This record gives sequence, C-alpha cells and structure tokens, in this order.
Amino acid sequence: MTQGRGAPPRPMPGSPAGIFRGMMLLGRGRREGMSCFGATPDAVLTALAPRVALWLVGGVLTVAQAPTVLSAAKILFSLCLVLTPVVLTHLLARLWGREALWPRYMAAALWCDWLVLFVMLAAVAVVATVTPAGMSLLHSALILNGIIFAYNLWLTWFVARVGLALGAGRALLLLLAIAAAIMALSGISAVLPPHYSPWQDFLALPSAHGDR
Repeated sequence: MTQGRGAPPRPMPGSPAGIFRGMMLLGRGRREGMSCFGATPDAVLTALAPRVALWLVGGVLTVAQAPTVLSAAKILFSLCLVLTPVVLTHLLARLWGREALWPRYMAAALWCDWLVLFVMLAAVAVVATVTPAGMSLLHSALILNGIIFAYNLWLTWFVARVGLALGAGRALLLLLAIAAAIMALSGISAVLPPHYSPWQDFLALPSAHGDR
C-alpha cells in the first residue's frame, strides 16, 4: 500500500529525524516509536556518545572547580550511572533470549532518557504555578524530583517492555534490577571514603561535607 501524496515520507530508522520521532512517540506511550531507532551496535554507540561527552565535560568542570577526592568520587559514580543500565540490560536480554532485540532497545532507551529534561522543565513550571507561595524550597524540590522520578520509572519500564518484547512483569523486574544496582552503587559510594552520598545531590539536600 502506497502512501498518499500529501503524506510526508517517514524518516529512516536511526536518522536524526527518525530518532526524534521515536522519542516523541515512546515518550507518549506509543509502541510504534521503537521502529524509528537503529538496530545495530553503531546505533547504541551513537546514542551513548552524547552521555559520555557530557560526562567528560562535567568531570573536567568538577575537577576544575574543586580538585578533591570527593570530586573524583562524583565523577566515578557518574560514569557508573551511565554504564550500569547498558551492561545490566544486556545481561538480562541474554538471559531472557532477547539479545537480538537489545541494540534497538538500548538505542531507544538512551535517546529517550533525554525526554526527562523536557519533563523537568514542564514540572518546574507546574510546581511554580500550583505550589503555595509559603512552601519551603526543600518541599518544592521534593515534589519536583518526585514528578521527574515517576516519569523516568514509567518510561524505563515502557521502553523495556516494547523494545525487548517483555511482559509487564519482566519489564518491571528489569526496572527493579537497574534501580537496585544504582542503589547498591550509591550505598557503596556513601560507605567507602570519601563517603560521597549521591542522594544528597538528587534530593538537593545540604552536603555533610560542607565546602570541602
């Protein structure tokens, strides 16, 4: 069946236009967005590249601002946040016989993570509009982070379910595995010197390290 004359051609999977279209579709809960992403290892590396570049820039700025052991711990933990979902989901995909589907899923998951930034901007506007004028900054930060966290959880679950052709239970298990791994890394980081606690940064709480 041919497309009508007025219908624009669909972008190629893995192209910039295709990636953007896929993000918008998956971000709204539409399964067909998965087909907009490439299904090759190169597609995964392309999706991973901006995150690694951002990590490198952030690491350089962190060290330049505060060349301390704590800064090094933050940089290392940030790298773990980037790589943990990639490694863990690949292991689970192999375990469940979904390895062939993993490249497209991982490319989609990495690109869709950027949607959280748009949700954050929208959440800031909503929180600023509906919260009472006397609400403390801490409570506002908790509400804002709660909205972002909830959307991120749903998006991770949905993309995993569609991309790896999983049932709701296995997609939830994958989500819990990623969350557990990140929490374990956070706990290890807080226990071992220099005792960096990532949750303080996430919740925008005052640091126990002060200005060190």
